[in-house]
Amino acid sequence: MKKYNFSAGPSKLDTTVIEKANQSIIEYEDKGLSILEISHRSQEYSDIMEKLKSNLRNLLSIPENYFILLLQGGATYQNSLIPHNFGKKSNIGCLVTGEWSKKTLQDFELINKTESTSVSHEEIEKFLMSDNSDAFKNLDHLHITSNETINGIQIRDFNNINHPSLFIDMSSDFGSYNFEWENISYIYSGAQKNMGIPGVTICVGKNEVLNNTVNPSYLDLKKLVENDSVYNTPPTFSVYVLYLVTEWMLNCGGIKYFEEKSISSSELIYRQLAEHGKHIILPVSEYARSRSNIVFNFNDPSLEEDFFKKAEEENILGIKGHRSVGGVRISLYNAINEEMIDYLNKFISRFFEKI
Repeated sequence: MKKYNFSAGPSKLDTTVIEKANQSIIEYEDKGLSILEISHRSQEYSDIMEKLKSNLRNLLSIPENYFILLLQGGATYQNSLIPHNFGKKSNIGCLVTGEWSKKTLQDFELINKTESTSVSHEEIEKFLMSDNSDAFKNLDHLHITSNETINGIQIRDFNNINHPSLFIDMSSDFGSYNFEWENISYIYSGAQKNMGIPGVTICVGKNEVLNNTVNPSYLDLKKLVENDSVYNTPPTFSVYVLYLVTEWMLNCGGIKYFEEKSISSSELIYRQLAEHGKHIILPVSEYARSRSNIVFNFNDPSLEEDFFKKAEEENILGIKGHRSVGGVRISLYNAINEEMIDYLNKFISRFFEKI
């Protein structure tokens, strides 16, 4: 029975990636071993890592003076890693735009004093289009969350944030659009949205921001970079799937292809929902609406329950909003294809026609 997975993560993988991973679980490239058995100290794994890093540089135009690091612990682990490495010798601030950036601030504050600026979704456009440098003038680094998965809020205009050193949580939109690296010092992203499966976090940072700090081993960023992601045993299978996804993305046409698909798919769904304004609320202002996570609420809660029930009957999965806010959330990550968008769009039309 075919399922249509619009979950916020772990998300859908392309069939070709699953098939290749499945073959490699049985035997990896005629090596006589499963990919699950390959040592992280082996030449085979080293080759995977080098090809993966090359693919990431090609996909995202990552400058040569930036390191690429693959870690465990997800974005939540970064809430400890970052302040331990940068908060002791410099000032870090947080731009709070939703639930995840709020959680980041709360974690940072447990380790170091952290300044914060809160901007609502209604204020984001004005904030980005104005000279916002005064809000951050005392900060060495500014942390932002590019896509608030829970709230359906997204910032893609990094150059419009007037600060020279941005740290960006890109957990749910990394790999879905092009951006400039000019004022970016460090980004991180859990792979389980656009780039693979849970277990590995992609970290990309400017070499010059690394400093000597005294931290426990797995909190010592410089040490982790010097050991090229194999200071301890990495999540080898998750890294391998990430490599397969980058190969698939390059074969599809790279970031340009996925950005165009993200724009067209999200615009189609938003237009469809806007036609039913009598029954639903799109809670995010148009400028700040996420292309990755579309959220909306029903005016009548009973309609929401009926919507979920009928969606499940038609094998549409993962569209319930985050437990902290409720509502509906449709996630449009890279592996969501045209067939799925068309199927979902027709379901939404049928549902509202019967109200």
